[in-house]
Amino acid sequence: MTDAAPSGAPPSSDIYYSGNYWNNRPEVVAHLNRRATGDDLTAWWRHLGTWHGRPFERVLAFNCGNGWVERDLLNQGVARSAVGTDISADLLAEARAAAATAGLPIDYVSADINRYPFGPSGTNHDAVLDGVDCVVNYAAGHHVTHVDAVFRRFHRMLPPDGVFVSWDYTGPHRNQYRAEQWEAVHELNHRLPARLRKHLVYPHLPTMLVSDPTEAVHSELVLPTIERYFDVHHLRHLGGGLAYELLTFNDAFFDPAVDTSAEVAEILAADAAYTDADPAGRSLFSYVIATPKAELPDAEQLEAWTREELERERRAGVDGGRYGPSTLVGDLTETLERLERELAAERGTPAPPGTAERLGSQLDRAVHRVDAAVRWRIERARAKRS
Repeated sequence: MTDAAPSGAPPSSDIYYSGNYWNNRPEVVAHLNRRATGDDLTAWWRHLGTWHGRPFERVLAFNCGNGWVERDLLNQGVARSAVGTDISADLLAEARAAAATAGLPIDYVSADINRYPFGPSGTNHDAVLDGVDCVVNYAAGHHVTHVDAVFRRFHRMLPPDGVFVSWDYTGPHRNQYRAEQWEAVHELNHRLPARLRKHLVYPHLPTMLVSDPTEAVHSELVLPTIERYFDVHHLRHLGGGLAYELLTFNDAFFDPAVDTSAEVAEILAADAAYTDADPAGRSLFSYVIATPKAELPDAEQLEAWTREELERERRAGVDGGRYGPSTLVGDLTETLERLERELAAERGTPAPPGTAERLGSQLDRAVHRVDAAVRWRIERARAKRS
Protein backbone atom coordinates (compact mmCIF):
# COMPACT_ATOMS: atom_id res chain seq x y z
CA MET A 1 0.00 0.00 0.00
CA THR A 2 1.33 3.42 -0.89
CA ASP A 3 1.91 5.72 2.06
CA ALA A 4 -0.63 8.47 2.48
CA ALA A 5 0.44 12.06 2.19
CA PRO A 6 0.52 14.06 5.41
CA SER A 7 -2.84 15.45 6.39
CA GLY A 8 -3.72 18.98 7.38
CA ALA A 9 -4.22 20.12 10.93
CA PRO A 10 -5.98 23.10 12.49
CA PRO A 11 -3.84 26.14 13.35
CA SER A 12 -4.87 25.72 17.00
CA SER A 13 -6.34 22.87 19.02
CA ASP A 14 -8.44 25.37 21.01
CA ILE A 15 -11.31 24.92 18.55
CA TYR A 16 -11.96 21.40 19.87
CA TYR A 17 -12.75 22.29 23.48
CA SER A 18 -14.58 25.59 23.41
CA GLY A 19 -18.21 26.63 23.36
CA ASN A 20 -21.36 24.77 24.33
CA TYR A 21 -22.24 21.74 22.24
CA TRP A 22 -25.67 20.13 22.20
CA ASN A 23 -24.54 17.28 24.47
CA ASN A 24 -23.68 19.73 27.24
CA ARG A 25 -27.41 19.57 27.99
CA PRO A 26 -28.29 16.59 30.24
CA GLU A 27 -31.51 16.01 28.28
CA VAL A 28 -29.46 15.53 25.12
CA VAL A 29 -27.16 13.05 26.87
CA ALA A 30 -30.20 11.03 27.96
CA HIS A 31 -31.64 11.26 24.44
CA LEU A 32 -28.42 10.00 22.87
CA ASN A 33 -28.08 7.23 25.44
CA ARG A 34 -31.60 6.06 24.68
CA ARG A 35 -31.02 6.00 20.93
CA ALA A 36 -27.64 4.30 21.31
CA THR A 37 -28.32 1.74 24.02
CA GLY A 38 -32.07 1.73 24.65
CA ASP A 39 -31.78 3.29 28.10
CA ASP A 40 -31.52 6.94 29.18
CA LEU A 41 -28.96 6.13 31.86
CA THR A 42 -26.77 3.68 29.93
CA ALA A 43 -23.88 5.44 28.19
CA TRP A 44 -22.12 3.92 25.19
CA TRP A 45 -19.05 2.87 27.19
CA ARG A 46 -21.15 0.98 29.74
CA HIS A 47 -23.07 -0.68 26.92
CA LEU A 48 -19.77 -1.60 25.22
CA GLY A 49 -18.42 -3.17 28.42
CA THR A 50 -21.57 -5.22 28.90
CA TRP A 51 -21.60 -6.27 25.25
CA HIS A 52 -17.98 -7.43 25.43
CA GLY A 53 -18.49 -9.21 28.73
CA ARG A 54 -15.01 -8.50 30.12
CA PRO A 55 -12.51 -5.62 30.26
CA PHE A 56 -10.39 -4.98 27.21
CA GLU A 57 -6.69 -5.51 27.80
CA ARG A 58 -5.58 -2.42 25.88
CA VAL A 59 -7.59 0.13 23.92
CA LEU A 60 -6.28 2.40 21.19
CA ALA A 61 -7.88 5.84 21.08
CA PHE A 62 -6.78 7.54 17.87
CA ASN A 63 -6.99 11.30 17.44
CA CYS A 64 -7.41 11.23 21.20
CA GLY A 65 -7.22 14.97 21.89
CA ASN A 66 -6.80 15.69 25.61
CA GLY A 67 -7.32 12.03 26.48
CA TRP A 68 -10.54 12.15 28.43
CA VAL A 69 -12.10 9.19 26.58
CA GLU A 70 -9.39 6.66 27.37
CA ARG A 71 -9.12 7.94 30.96
CA ASP A 72 -12.85 7.37 31.40
CA LEU A 73 -12.64 3.87 29.92
CA LEU A 74 -9.94 2.91 32.38
CA ASN A 75 -11.60 4.62 35.35
CA GLN A 76 -14.85 2.77 34.60
CA GLY A 77 -13.15 -0.60 34.28
CA VAL A 78 -13.94 -1.00 30.57
CA ALA A 79 -10.22 -1.39 29.78
CA ARG A 80 -7.06 -2.19 31.75
CA SER A 81 -4.62 -0.04 29.76
CA ALA A 82 -4.60 2.27 26.77
CA VAL A 83 -2.59 4.05 24.12
CA GLY A 84 -3.58 7.34 22.55
CA THR A 85 -2.36 9.02 19.38
CA ASP A 86 -2.78 12.59 18.22
CA ILE A 87 -1.03 15.11 15.98
CA SER A 88 -1.40 18.00 18.45
CA ALA A 89 1.60 18.39 20.79
CA ASP A 90 -0.25 20.57 23.31
CA LEU A 91 -3.19 18.18 23.60
CA LEU A 92 -0.85 15.19 24.02
CA ALA A 93 1.02 17.03 26.78
CA GLU A 94 -2.28 17.67 28.54
CA ALA A 95 -3.32 14.02 28.13
CA ARG A 96 0.01 12.70 29.45
CA ALA A 97 -0.12 14.98 32.47
CA ALA A 98 -3.70 14.00 33.33
CA ALA A 99 -2.94 10.27 33.01
CA ALA A 100 0.17 10.60 35.16
CA THR A 101 -1.71 12.54 37.84
CA ALA A 102 -4.39 9.84 37.92
CA GLY A 103 -1.81 7.05 37.89
CA LEU A 104 -3.34 5.43 34.83
CA PRO A 105 -1.38 3.05 32.52
CA ILE A 106 -1.78 5.06 29.30
CA ASP A 107 0.92 5.65 26.68
CA TYR A 108 0.79 8.51 24.20
CA VAL A 109 2.27 8.77 20.73
CA SER A 110 2.59 11.80 18.48
CA ALA A 111 1.27 10.68 15.12
CA ASP A 112 -0.37 11.79 11.91
CA ILE A 113 -3.12 9.20 11.83
CA ASN A 114 -2.92 8.95 8.05
CA ARG A 115 0.71 7.74 8.15
CA TYR A 116 1.10 5.91 11.44
CA PRO A 117 2.16 2.24 10.99
CA PHE A 118 -0.74 0.39 12.53
CA GLY A 119 -0.23 -3.27 11.79
CA PRO A 120 0.25 -6.70 13.35
CA SER A 121 3.39 -7.58 15.30
CA GLY A 122 6.24 -8.54 13.04
CA THR A 123 5.36 -5.99 10.35
CA ASN A 124 5.73 -2.21 10.54
CA HIS A 125 4.23 -2.43 14.01
CA ASP A 126 4.97 -0.01 16.84
CA ALA A 127 5.58 -1.96 20.06
CA VAL A 128 3.39 0.48 21.98
CA LEU A 129 0.44 -1.19 20.22
CA ASP A 130 1.18 -4.65 21.65
CA GLY A 131 -1.93 -6.15 23.14
CA VAL A 132 -4.43 -3.71 21.63
CA ASP A 133 -7.76 -5.54 21.37
CA CYS A 134 -10.07 -2.55 20.90
CA VAL A 135 -9.87 0.51 18.68
CA VAL A 136 -11.97 3.46 19.86
CA ASN A 137 -13.19 6.02 17.35
CA TYR A 138 -14.75 8.73 19.48
CA ALA A 139 -15.43 11.76 17.25
CA ALA A 140 -12.12 10.97 15.53
CA GLY A 141 -12.82 9.20 12.24
CA HIS A 142 -14.40 12.24 10.65
CA HIS A 143 -10.98 13.93 10.87
CA VAL A 144 -9.22 11.15 8.91
CA THR A 145 -8.26 11.97 5.34
CA HIS A 146 -7.13 8.51 4.16
CA VAL A 147 -9.99 6.71 5.83
CA ASP A 148 -9.70 3.52 3.75
CA ALA A 149 -5.98 3.11 4.44
CA VAL A 150 -6.34 3.83 8.16
CA PHE A 151 -9.33 1.55 8.78
CA ARG A 152 -7.63 -1.22 6.80
CA ARG A 153 -4.61 -0.89 9.08
CA PHE A 154 -6.86 -1.15 12.13
CA HIS A 155 -8.25 -4.40 10.69
CA ARG A 156 -4.73 -5.77 10.25
CA MET A 157 -3.68 -4.73 13.75
CA LEU A 158 -6.63 -6.14 15.71
CA PRO A 159 -6.80 -9.81 16.68
CA PRO A 160 -9.70 -11.89 15.28
CA ASP A 161 -11.73 -11.28 18.45
CA GLY A 162 -10.84 -7.58 18.58
CA VAL A 163 -13.43 -4.81 18.57
CA PHE A 164 -13.80 -1.56 16.67
CA VAL A 165 -16.17 0.86 18.41
CA SER A 166 -17.26 4.12 16.82
CA TRP A 167 -19.20 7.10 18.20
CA ASP A 168 -18.76 9.68 15.50
CA TYR A 169 -20.16 12.37 13.24
CA THR A 170 -21.08 10.53 10.03
CA GLY A 171 -23.15 13.21 8.30
CA PRO A 172 -22.34 15.21 5.15
CA HIS A 173 -18.67 15.99 4.59
CA ARG A 174 -17.55 19.45 5.67
CA ASN A 175 -21.07 19.86 7.19
CA GLN A 176 -22.39 20.75 3.74
CA TYR A 177 -26.02 19.97 4.51
CA ARG A 178 -28.63 19.39 1.82
CA ALA A 179 -31.16 22.15 1.21
CA GLU A 180 -33.95 19.88 2.52
CA GLN A 181 -32.24 19.52 5.89
CA TRP A 182 -31.32 23.19 6.14
CA GLU A 183 -34.94 24.13 5.46
CA ALA A 184 -36.11 21.72 8.18
CA VAL A 185 -33.69 23.36 10.61
CA HIS A 186 -34.97 26.78 9.55
CA GLU A 187 -38.62 25.83 10.10
CA LEU A 188 -38.01 24.37 13.57
CA ASN A 189 -35.90 27.38 14.52
CA HIS A 190 -38.77 29.72 13.71
CA ARG A 191 -41.20 27.69 15.81
CA LEU A 192 -39.11 28.54 18.86
CA PRO A 193 -39.65 31.68 20.95
CA ALA A 194 -37.71 34.57 19.44
CA ARG A 195 -35.31 34.71 22.40
CA LEU A 196 -34.20 31.12 21.73
CA ARG A 197 -33.85 31.24 17.96
CA LYS A 198 -30.37 30.67 16.64
CA HIS A 199 -28.73 33.00 14.15
CA LEU A 200 -28.37 30.34 11.45
CA VAL A 201 -25.27 30.49 9.29
CA TYR A 202 -24.68 27.76 6.72
CA PRO A 203 -21.20 26.21 7.20
CA HIS A 204 -18.90 28.30 5.02
CA LEU A 205 -16.56 25.93 3.17
CA PRO A 206 -13.68 28.36 2.48
CA THR A 207 -13.58 29.26 6.18
CA MET A 208 -13.56 25.59 7.20
CA LEU A 209 -10.66 24.87 4.85
CA VAL A 210 -8.62 27.48 6.72
CA SER A 211 -9.79 27.02 10.32
CA ASP A 212 -9.64 23.20 10.31
CA PRO A 213 -8.96 21.38 7.02
CA THR A 214 -9.65 18.03 8.72
CA GLU A 215 -13.13 18.85 10.02
CA ALA A 216 -15.64 16.32 8.65
CA VAL A 217 -13.23 15.77 5.77
CA HIS A 218 -14.75 12.39 4.85
CA SER A 219 -17.44 11.95 7.47
CA GLU A 220 -19.84 10.39 4.95
CA LEU A 221 -17.29 7.61 4.30
CA VAL A 222 -16.83 6.52 7.93
CA LEU A 223 -19.74 4.05 8.07
CA PRO A 224 -19.24 2.54 4.58
CA THR A 225 -15.54 2.04 5.29
CA ILE A 226 -16.22 0.39 8.65
CA GLU A 227 -18.49 -2.02 6.79
CA ARG A 228 -15.70 -2.80 4.29
CA TYR A 229 -13.36 -4.14 6.95
CA PHE A 230 -15.55 -5.06 9.90
CA ASP A 231 -18.68 -7.06 10.67
CA VAL A 232 -21.16 -4.67 12.30
CA HIS A 233 -22.96 -6.13 15.32
CA HIS A 234 -24.57 -2.99 16.70
CA LEU A 235 -25.49 0.13 14.71
CA ARG A 236 -27.66 2.95 15.95
CA HIS A 237 -28.40 6.18 14.10
CA LEU A 238 -28.34 8.88 16.78
CA GLY A 239 -29.85 11.76 14.81
CA GLY A 240 -28.85 15.37 15.29
CA GLY A 241 -30.00 16.63 11.90
CA LEU A 242 -32.09 19.33 13.58
CA ALA A 243 -31.10 19.43 17.23
CA TYR A 244 -27.35 19.62 16.77
CA GLU A 245 -27.50 22.78 14.70
CA LEU A 246 -30.11 24.52 16.87
CA LEU A 247 -28.55 23.78 20.27
CA THR A 248 -24.80 23.85 19.61
CA PHE A 249 -23.26 27.29 20.26
CA ASN A 250 -26.72 28.67 21.02
CA ASP A 251 -26.01 30.43 24.31
CA ALA A 252 -29.69 31.00 25.01
CA PHE A 253 -30.02 27.30 25.86
CA PHE A 254 -27.14 27.36 28.33
CA ASP A 255 -28.27 30.19 30.59
CA PRO A 256 -28.78 28.60 34.05
CA ALA A 257 -31.16 31.40 35.02
CA VAL A 258 -33.69 30.46 32.31
CA ASP A 259 -35.68 27.22 32.16
CA THR A 260 -35.64 26.00 28.55
CA SER A 261 -36.36 22.34 29.25
CA ALA A 262 -39.70 22.40 27.43
CA GLU A 263 -38.15 23.83 24.28
CA VAL A 264 -35.26 21.35 24.40
CA ALA A 265 -37.79 18.53 24.69
CA GLU A 266 -39.64 19.92 21.65
CA ILE A 267 -36.42 20.10 19.62
CA LEU A 268 -35.37 16.56 20.56
CA ALA A 269 -38.80 15.15 19.73
CA ALA A 270 -38.71 16.86 16.32
CA ASP A 271 -35.17 15.60 15.77
CA ALA A 272 -36.17 12.00 16.56
CA ALA A 273 -39.15 12.14 14.18
CA TYR A 274 -37.01 13.70 11.45
CA THR A 275 -34.29 11.06 11.87
CA ASP A 276 -36.63 8.08 12.05
CA ALA A 277 -38.23 8.99 8.73
CA ASP A 278 -34.87 8.18 7.05
CA PRO A 279 -32.30 7.05 9.63
CA ALA A 280 -29.42 6.31 7.28
CA GLY A 281 -29.98 9.43 5.19
CA ARG A 282 -30.72 12.01 7.89
CA SER A 283 -28.71 11.06 10.98
CA LEU A 284 -25.59 13.11 11.64
CA PHE A 285 -24.16 10.80 14.31
CA SER A 286 -23.91 7.05 14.77
CA TYR A 287 -22.82 4.43 17.31
CA VAL A 288 -21.23 1.21 16.05
CA ILE A 289 -19.71 -1.93 17.56
CA ALA A 290 -17.93 -4.13 15.04
CA THR A 291 -15.35 -6.93 14.79
CA PRO A 292 -12.72 -7.60 12.08
CA LYS A 293 -13.95 -9.49 9.02
CA ALA A 294 -12.50 -12.99 8.82
CA GLU A 295 -11.72 -12.45 5.14
CA LEU A 296 -11.19 -9.36 3.06
CA PRO A 297 -11.67 -8.94 -0.69
CA ASP A 298 -8.87 -10.07 -2.95
CA ALA A 299 -5.69 -8.05 -3.56
CA GLU A 300 -7.06 -6.59 -6.78
CA GLN A 301 -10.04 -5.05 -5.00
CA LEU A 302 -7.90 -3.71 -2.16
CA GLU A 303 -5.52 -2.12 -4.63
CA ALA A 304 -8.45 -0.56 -6.48
CA TRP A 305 -9.65 1.04 -3.24
CA THR A 306 -6.16 2.34 -2.61
CA ARG A 307 -5.90 3.87 -6.09
CA GLU A 308 -9.34 5.42 -5.70
CA GLU A 309 -8.37 7.04 -2.41
CA LEU A 310 -5.02 8.34 -3.63
CA GLU A 311 -6.60 9.79 -6.76
CA ARG A 312 -9.33 11.46 -4.68
CA GLU A 313 -6.72 13.11 -2.49
CA ARG A 314 -4.63 14.13 -5.49
CA ARG A 315 -7.63 15.87 -7.06
CA ALA A 316 -8.50 17.55 -3.78
CA GLY A 317 -4.93 18.80 -3.44
CA VAL A 318 -5.22 20.47 -6.83
CA ASP A 319 -8.62 21.90 -5.92
CA GLY A 320 -7.64 23.44 -2.58
CA GLY A 321 -9.00 20.64 -0.42
CA ARG A 322 -12.47 20.41 -1.94
CA TYR A 323 -14.13 17.06 -2.49
CA GLY A 324 -17.00 15.97 -4.66
CA PRO A 325 -19.92 18.05 -5.88
CA SER A 326 -20.90 21.13 -3.92
CA THR A 327 -24.34 21.74 -2.46
CA LEU A 328 -26.84 24.30 -3.72
CA VAL A 329 -26.87 26.21 -0.44
CA GLY A 330 -23.09 26.09 -0.19
CA ASP A 331 -22.71 27.49 -3.70
CA LEU A 332 -25.18 30.27 -2.96
CA THR A 333 -23.34 31.13 0.25
CA GLU A 334 -20.01 31.46 -1.53
CA THR A 335 -21.56 33.39 -4.43
CA LEU A 336 -23.15 35.94 -2.12
CA GLU A 337 -19.91 36.42 -0.23
CA ARG A 338 -17.91 36.86 -3.43
CA LEU A 339 -20.36 39.46 -4.71
CA GLU A 340 -20.23 41.32 -1.41
CA ARG A 341 -16.45 41.43 -1.54
CA GLU A 342 -16.44 42.54 -5.19
CA LEU A 343 -18.82 45.37 -4.37
CA ALA A 344 -16.67 46.39 -1.43
CA ALA A 345 -13.58 46.39 -3.68
CA GLU A 346 -15.35 48.62 -6.22
CA ARG A 347 -16.18 51.06 -3.45
CA GLY A 348 -12.57 50.96 -2.30
CA THR A 349 -13.50 49.71 1.15
CA PRO A 350 -12.84 46.28 2.69
CA ALA A 351 -15.72 43.93 3.31
CA PRO A 352 -16.98 44.66 6.83
CA PRO A 353 -16.38 42.17 9.67
CA GLY A 354 -18.98 39.46 9.91
CA THR A 355 -19.65 39.42 6.16
CA ALA A 356 -19.94 35.63 5.99
CA GLU A 357 -22.31 35.50 8.98
CA ARG A 358 -24.50 38.31 7.70
CA LEU A 359 -24.71 36.75 4.26
CA GLY A 360 -25.45 33.38 5.79
CA SER A 361 -28.44 34.92 7.55
CA GLN A 362 -29.59 36.56 4.31
CA LEU A 363 -29.18 33.26 2.50
CA ASP A 364 -31.19 31.44 5.15
CA ARG A 365 -34.12 33.79 4.55
CA ALA A 366 -33.69 33.56 0.77
CA VAL A 367 -33.71 29.76 0.75
CA HIS A 368 -36.83 29.79 2.91
CA ARG A 369 -38.60 32.11 0.44
CA VAL A 370 -37.55 29.97 -2.54
CA ASP A 371 -38.75 26.81 -0.81
CA ALA A 372 -42.09 28.42 0.05
CA ALA A 373 -42.54 29.54 -3.56
CA VAL A 374 -41.79 26.05 -4.87
CA ARG A 375 -44.27 24.51 -2.44
CA TRP A 376 -46.94 27.03 -3.48
CA ARG A 377 -46.46 26.13 -7.16
CA ILE A 378 -46.65 22.40 -6.40
CA GLU A 379 -49.88 22.82 -4.43
CA ARG A 380 -51.34 25.03 -7.16
CA ALA A 381 -50.53 22.39 -9.80
CA ARG A 382 -52.12 19.67 -7.68
CA ALA A 383 -55.24 21.79 -7.21
CA LYS A 384 -55.54 22.28 -10.98
CA ARG A 385 -55.22 18.55 -11.63
CA SER A 386 -57.93 17.76 -9.10
